[in-house]
Amino acid sequence: MKTLFQELSRDIRFHEQLKRGGECGSFFDRAAIFFRSRGLWFALFYRIIYYSSNHKNLRSAKWWIARILEIPAVYLSTVACKCGVLGDCAIDEGVYLPDAGYLTCGALAIGSGSIVHDHVTFGLSVANKESGRPRIGKNVWIGPNCIIAGGLEVGDGATILPGTYLNYSIPAGTVVRGNPARVVHENFDNSAIRRSLAIVEDIGQA
Repeated sequence: MKTLFQELSRDIRFHEQLKRGGECGSFFDRAAIFFRSRGLWFALFYRIIYYSSNHKNLRSAKWWIARILEIPAVYLSTVACKCGVLGDCAIDEGVYLPDAGYLTCGALAIGSGSIVHDHVTFGLSVANKESGRPRIGKNVWIGPNCIIAGGLEVGDGATILPGTYLNYSIPAGTVVRGNPARVVHENFDNSAIRRSLAIVEDIGQA
């Protein structure tokens, strides 16, 4: 389980940077952040589910431990964290998952450095009867109350403003907003809004 804990350690450091304004605290500070953060609990449960689903090895004690823990991990993700995730969704380490919960994660992948706020759904575009699941690049900022649906790709550094319904691919650095989503800015550097957990309604606030 060494890799799992290495990944979780990076998750914790990323949450710490966001919650402490980039400052690094002690081991006890990081432990306190973990125990107060449902987003980090969900990250742990997700990593157990992913390991069990994607690293099957009947000769591996690590896999059997993950397999035994998978059922309580799924239960606690739903009940304690108010989140759900498909077992084959590849979430890189160093991704912010919301403490407020209400994340339905049917994405194929989410890249490192990304921030996903609460009440976000990734999955099939049911309304349009489209197959496929979204891929989210690195350093993407996704505001609350968003739906990202269908076999689309969100480029690195893209920004999806709150309340957006996105069902088409967008390139790196693109900012989208609205239902349906429309492009409001291109070649935008979202690094400033990824330094904290503040909710940005418009890029003019960044």
